Amino acid sequence: MIYRLKPQQGDTVAVPQLVFSKLGIAEEYSVRVALYVLATGITDPDKLCAALKLRSRISAESALAFWAGAGLLERYEENAAPAEEPSAPAPMTWAEIAAASRTDPMISSLIDCAQAGFNRPLTHSEMEKLVNLYLQEGYEPETIMLCLAYVSAQGKRTLGATTHELKVWRAEGVETGEQADAHLKLLALRAERERYVCSLLQIQPEGLTLGGRKAIARWYEVYGYDDAMVQEAAVQAGPKRDLWYWNSILKTWNAKGLRNVRDVRGPVPLSGAGRNLRVDRENPSGNNFLADAATRPLRRKRKD
Repeated sequence: MIYRLKPQQGDTVAVPQLVFSKLGIAEEYSVRVALYVLATGITDPDKLCAALKLRSRISAESALAFWAGAGLLERYEENAAPAEEPSAPAPMTWAEIAAASRTDPMISSLIDCAQAGFNRPLTHSEMEKLVNLYLQEGYEPETIMLCLAYVSAQGKRTLGATTHELKVWRAEGVETGEQADAHLKLLALRAERERYVCSLLQIQPEGLTLGGRKAIARWYEVYGYDDAMVQEAAVQAGPKRDLWYWNSILKTWNAKGLRNVRDVRGPVPLSGAGRNLRVDRENPSGNNFLADAATRPLRRKRKD
């Protein structure tokens, strides 16, 4: 059968080309959020969850963050009066930094923290960039220090890596030191989950791509699955150790509302891919009716 687009006879909504360019990587719920926001202008996560029947507030926030990063949405302070975009202030010079450090001890603390993390003295240019993160770009000192420690532990002892990581954190809503501390715990948990998945895949964690890491985070944080569900996907995939094949299995389970291993194994279907799936009882009876099959007397039905 051949299809063609019908003439538009009702209201229409303009969809930016940006949305179409992201269809290949955007999750299904993210596309729904984008279309709903374009049609209504509503960006409240709770209202999006109610209107689109999303599984959790995290799904709505994840979709909003995705489109903000893609350039479709912009972040702003609630209750802030609309104003023209201020021009970026000129970076502070070394002389200005030296003068500011005499009244703000936090500047010296930032420099000392960076030099300890990088295990080397900073150049004047690096000091200027570091202090500008605090005074010009508005990052909290504690957030910068925690980020410096994290980046240094990853072996990336450069200010460029620190600046990049801070921008990633800010895009994920991390501003305060408390939020940074919670984010670091989440990153540690993600690393633990990645190691577990890699052990099932029989690969090293360094072999994961950025897309693979995002997929694993989505299994746990968006779908709400645990290690048991990931292992079940690996079991059902058989010898095919492929992260994206497992991703398709978990994505399908989530779409069907299957929340745990019992849901997945469920009643055996009469036909289809899962018809040979074994379903064990929680409390086996202990009776094996085939145990004495060879010696059991043959019973025949009596004819009356």
